[in-house]
Amino acid sequence: MKYPTQWGCCAMTTGIETADDWVAAGGAALARGAWAQARVQFEAAVADDEVPEAWEGLSRAAWWQGDEQATLAARERAYRGYRDAGDGRGAARMAMWLASDHLDFRGDDAIASAWLRRGRALVGDHEQCAERGYITVLEADIALLAKSDPESAERGAREALSIARSIPDVGVEVVALAVLGSALVASGQIEDGVRQLEESAALAVGEDFSETAAPGWALCHTVSACANVGDFGRAAQWCRALHTWSATWQARNFFGVCRTAYGEVLATGGDWPSAEQELVSAMEDLRASRPALAAPTAVRLGRLRARQGDLAEARTLFEAALPLPHAIVALGELDLAGGDPTAAADAADRVLRRLGDASVLDRFPALALLARARAVAGDANAAGAAADLVERQAARLGTPYMRGRGRLVRAHVLSAAGDHDGARQAAEDAADLFSACSAPYEAAEARMLLATALEALGHNDRADAESRAGRDAFALLSARGDRRPPATDELSPREADILRLVAKGLSDAQIAERLFLSPHTVHRHVANIRTKLRVPSRAAAVSHATRHGLL
Repeated sequence: MKYPTQWGCCAMTTGIETADDWVAAGGAALARGAWAQARVQFEAAVADDEVPEAWEGLSRAAWWQGDEQATLAARERAYRGYRDAGDGRGAARMAMWLASDHLDFRGDDAIASAWLRRGRALVGDHEQCAERGYITVLEADIALLAKSDPESAERGAREALSIARSIPDVGVEVVALAVLGSALVASGQIEDGVRQLEESAALAVGEDFSETAAPGWALCHTVSACANVGDFGRAAQWCRALHTWSATWQARNFFGVCRTAYGEVLATGGDWPSAEQELVSAMEDLRASRPALAAPTAVRLGRLRARQGDLAEARTLFEAALPLPHAIVALGELDLAGGDPTAAADAADRVLRRLGDASVLDRFPALALLARARAVAGDANAAGAAADLVERQAARLGTPYMRGRGRLVRAHVLSAAGDHDGARQAAEDAADLFSACSAPYEAAEARMLLATALEALGHNDRADAESRAGRDAFALLSARGDRRPPATDELSPREADILRLVAKGLSDAQIAERLFLSPHTVHRHVANIRTKLRVPSRAAAVSHATRHGLL
């Protein structure tokens, strides 16, 4: 019998007597997202007859459940089975997934590279096939995310896209478009990059896929790239699409990426309590299911902690994310804030040495840190040259948020050099840009710097007004480190969702299962709700929310 390899096409059998029947039943369960049921079926199949299709199905079920050991063991058994049977494409498919798994679960880049080389060798005799496409696009993904090499990523993604459209295979196509878009955004080609990302995202939510993970892979790129470049409105929209997809397929690892991106959107928009909830949840999800992917979340949570005033925890989170370039820059920013511009400049230099000139987006925060550190150290020429680069890159990245960051850096450099009128103009520009894109913390920073420039120019009344406005904004954001939820009737969207389920009588465990959260996270949300509404119990929270129209 020929075993199915595209699990989305399998049909449930009526009588289960042989390994063939177990494989077919397991494939049908995979197509429904019934991971536990699929695992039982495939475990029965391998116990009856160790065919590679059964091991592959078992690896897929275990992968969706986040079971590292079972996933890797089953992938390896499937790889050997396909290889021994002379099925080069099947063996190559397992080699590709083993490469991905070693990266996501363990961060083992050397082992991942070895499996990718093996996979590419196995498809050498095949002209064009989905396996070749996925291997090529994974290589491009690694070049972008692990090596900060957007040029290589762009070449690989375009090659994968050509393969996908010649077969055709919509799964390879949707991921190739997403990686291509992310690579273009990273290199500063924002308009073209966003166009590719949106084409990918539209495919992800509008097509059926035999490779179930493909749309999630693509949507992760879309929301992350948009958030990274400061296009927060677009990031939030596609994050909702990714959340819906993740909930449908119980995709815990994709939930983590989704929450990380959404947490960044919320933090920049000033909703720090909700941002904290999303980022903490993302850390829980990723540490439980894909620990090697948790570093970017740790950096974003650390930045929030720094803004809240908890510098010790921020440093701990940044150090846990090393040697990620953004973690190095974040530690340099703490050093600069602590009065050590030399250490800050060293951190920026370290990152810039690692990143090629094509990595516009990744180099931006390091250049911004370098400009400010040189300015504080009194090296006006070096600070000015770095600020020039920052503003040129901000113009390439194009969003109001990134242009605002460029103008804020310029204001710092000019202020340190004693050019108070130039600093005034740059700070005004930054404040206007940040206000336009709803970034209240950065807007408050700009207003405080503007107040300093105005005072130096003798405009004391205006300086007092700007300083007061900046302080008020920081107070509203709890920038002094008060991380307790505010005593207010305003619930976050997540809290409102949870309270609706509480109103239906669901327990914390049932809510956790429904929303794919941990029970601990739900318990914390319920406690926050009670604190906000100033009520002693779950029932009282439901009663209060009903009376005041909060549900």
